[in-house]
Amino acid sequence: MTVFLQSLGSRVAKAVTKPFSVPVSDDDTWSDIAIKEFDTNAKAHYALLKVLNDDDIARVIHCKYVYEIWSYSVVTYEGTSKVKRVKIDLLYSQYENFIMHEFDTKITNGLASLGDTINNDQKLRKVICALLPSWKVKAMLERRN
Repeated sequence: MTVFLQSLGSRVAKAVTKPFSVPVSDDDTWSDIAIKEFDTNAKAHYALLKVLNDDDIARVIHCKYVYEIWSYSVVTYEGTSKVKRVKIDLLYSQYENFIMHEFDTKITNGLASLGDTINNDQKLRKVICALLPSWKVKAMLERRN
């Protein structure tokens, strides 16, 4: 989403990171900066509403400014820091307990999307250890060590 907003301009991408407040004066007396900020907010607001699905739009339709929409979306998809920590712990638990026929990249991709990664060496060791006993790879590794 950030890349999409950046493609619309750096001011549009920055609009989601800071609250916008409409000047209290009449539209005709706004400064050039206020007009640019208003236009940028409107452009980002329109862009976000176009890419959100119907459920997400229902959650944010009451928002007047793009910063509010962005904040709701971040909490909805990433959660608060506590929710994020719980998701990471859950995914690590699933990662530690998986066996080969259950292996799915959802676990490692889920961790990566939350900003917590497992390096390739760890993944490889986990896959080799989780192979079905008929593969006898575990025994070969144990003999090497």
